[in-house]
Amino acid sequence: MAAAALLIVLVAPWWGPAALRPLAFFAVRHVEVVGARYLAIDVVVRGLGLAARASVWEDLDGLEARLQAVPGVAEAEVERRLPGTLRVRMREVEPVALAQGPEGLVPLGPDAHPLPYDPVTAPVDAPVLARVEPAVLTALAAIQAADPDLFADVSAARAARGGEVELELDEGVVRFGTPLDPGTVRSVSAVRRDLLSRAAPWGELDARFRGWVIVRPRAVPPGGAA
Repeated sequence: MAAAALLIVLVAPWWGPAALRPLAFFAVRHVEVVGARYLAIDVVVRGLGLAARASVWEDLDGLEARLQAVPGVAEAEVERRLPGTLRVRMREVEPVALAQGPEGLVPLGPDAHPLPYDPVTAPVDAPVLARVEPAVLTALAAIQAADPDLFADVSAARAARGGEVELELDEGVVRFGTPLDPGTVRSVSAVRRDLLSRAAPWGELDARFRGWVIVRPRAVPPGGAA
């Protein structure tokens, strides 16, 4: 029976899937999810909206449209693996910040919309914002795209006067003008690596002036060691 059904699949004309959908042999028994880091697998599976007797011959475009309507899903592709498996390949919206919500920290996307990721169970590693400001989120998204390593080291971010953005790192503060240029972001990272290689401490990297990254020393408290 199984071999015969597979033979029908190979030789059936365009109407074949509709004829095969009622067959129990092609019922969906497994859903594989590839690419989910923040969303729980059961959230993704529920997002498919499969009926109790769903078949692998369901309309894939319709399944993908349902998935892409799930908050946190940026792209989704569904493929069949006969006889009874659907494989979901997906890309999630990357969180660019964490902000305080009614019940704890809430991940935010570049558009300031909350993302349905649980920071307790999902590996959300993003700067914490005291205030949600669109300019800061846009800047963080640009930094994340241009230099993920620099983004990963940002602990907090805030807006400054004149549309500028300040980032807090363990070593000090980085200042950017907006809109951010990817080349400027990479220049800051190059200067930071150079300072690290020479074990040279710094307190501020100022990249607000095009073509320049100004290094300012770490402030030494009165009576402190240099």
